[in-house]
Amino acid sequence: MHSSELSNALNPYISQSRPQPSAPVYVQQYEPIAQPPPSQYVPHRSELELAISEPPPPPPQTIATTTTVTRQPSSANVQAVQELLRIVAATRESQEIERKRRLAWEQEQEAKYTQRQAELERLVFEMRQEISTLRSNANAKPSAAATGLITPQHHLSPPLAVQRPPQPASPISPVFQVASSSYAFVQGSSNQPLPGHQPYHDDFQMPPQPEITSDEPPIPAITPSPSPQLTFVQPSQLHHEVSVSPVNRRKRQTPELSSDEEGNSSDSSSSNNGPPLKRVNHHDKRCLTIHHALREHMLRVMQLEHDKELPDSHAEGVPIGPNDPVRFVWDKTTKQSVHNARMKARVIADIKANRRLYKHVPDKDFGKKILDAAFDASFVTFRQKFKAQRDEALALHHKKREEAKAQKARHMSRKKIKLSNRADSRLKVDAFQHVTFDGALQLECMSSEESDQEGPRSSGMLRTRGYLWRSTRLKRFYSVLDNEEKVDKSSKPKRGSGKRERCTGPPKEGFHLPPQGVATWMISRQWINATQLQYPDLPDALSKLVLDPPGFDWDQFDALGEESDVSGDELQTIDGQHPYLHSHHHAMLSSSLNYALV
Repeated sequence: MHSSELSNALNPYISQSRPQPSAPVYVQQYEPIAQPPPSQYVPHRSELELAISEPPPPPPQTIATTTTVTRQPSSANVQAVQELLRIVAATRESQEIERKRRLAWEQEQEAKYTQRQAELERLVFEMRQEISTLRSNANAKPSAAATGLITPQHHLSPPLAVQRPPQPASPISPVFQVASSSYAFVQGSSNQPLPGHQPYHDDFQMPPQPEITSDEPPIPAITPSPSPQLTFVQPSQLHHEVSVSPVNRRKRQTPELSSDEEGNSSDSSSSNNGPPLKRVNHHDKRCLTIHHALREHMLRVMQLEHDKELPDSHAEGVPIGPNDPVRFVWDKTTKQSVHNARMKARVIADIKANRRLYKHVPDKDFGKKILDAAFDASFVTFRQKFKAQRDEALALHHKKREEAKAQKARHMSRKKIKLSNRADSRLKVDAFQHVTFDGALQLECMSSEESDQEGPRSSGMLRTRGYLWRSTRLKRFYSVLDNEEKVDKSSKPKRGSGKRERCTGPPKEGFHLPPQGVATWMISRQWINATQLQYPDLPDALSKLVLDPPGFDWDQFDALGEESDVSGDELQTIDGQHPYLHSHHHAMLSSSLNYALV
């Protein structure tokens, strides 16, 4: 049986002894030779040891020793490193300087932007305040201007000191102010206040100044004789339009508002509950009525600046785009033409959408019925203007009609001025304060004053033409009031070209009845007797017009003379005065009219 060393090792019954070989004995000595170095002992590994696996022993730890070799740097390397460090430091310093400069520039730009924004906000605020002030001034009733020479009396203020409004730049700085209703001097011959500057802030109020009182008599202001007249004006009047006073009622006023200046305002300056606005003068172009606003809006949607050259008539049936200007068929009305009806609806819808442009027109006027009626009236006006522009004869007729309207307006304006002057003069005469004289101060009782352009020659005079029904007492009454006005105006400085000359012309032609509310003393008996022959029912008609207030005795009042039925008793004017009052003219100039009539 074949056996192996492994099987023998595993068999306990097998005992094997190794033979010990005998070492030969060498008698002969050998010469030593160079022996190789002894090799490392490697133990014998049997198959049994190889069969039994044992973990290999850990390798011996070898301690590695690091040897640091110190080398001395060269001078070239040191200089290169130093140059590199210098460049890095210089770059870092320049970057820091640039960062600080840019930061300062950004801060400066932010400060400038903040300043501009604050300035813009301040300007907007001032503009809003000014617009609100102008609107309130236009709505407020113009107060009467202070006339005459008023000298302030205060022992601390100089006589010619000018009161300046507070400056908004320094609201804390004190401003000299004697009282809340202080005055400001306006030097010159004018008795009208100068328009004042609008304040920056309406809300700003100066702190109340203590009123300085003293027992000493006030020092009167001394004005040299060569100096012109000095007029005092209240500061409240500096921000309002000058009212039309009885003395200078015909002074032209400049309107402060226009229809487009306050388009950004949300609230309307004309209240629905308040009285309707009136024009200041013919320079006032604001749209105050719905008719004016609709005419202006029709020109706007037609893309026209004025109505002097209206476009040609549009062809019926040709459509117009929504962005094209509005055109009308001038030969037809809105009911006859479908195109005109469509344009009417377009104009009304557009004015409703842009009603903010006409903020002076009341909101109630933008209703459907009022707009329809206003559009029809405006369209008729435009049709007439179109026909007048295309037809010379019709244009001439239209021109004559416009001239007649202007002439009538001038006559009516002169009548109103005359009535206002006489009403103011009556307040200065105590003898005419009774109610029986109220009926004489009616517009229908005033005589007309025709201009020189109405006659064949141009003389520069106005012809006064009265009514035949006016009695002698009524004419004397008007003459007294006119003389009182002349005396009052003679003591005041004259401005401009003065009043035009008047001359007495023939009475007005035709039959004219007195107005409602006249008294019996105002109607001429001679006119009644002469007219009754032609109109037998004249007494019945006059009984419905005449109103005699009780409580006045003409027997005790002889300032106006007596009424007479003699045909030659009608007064003729001599140099603008009646013969009855001519003898008293010197007395009225030297003393008060009240004293002369008592």
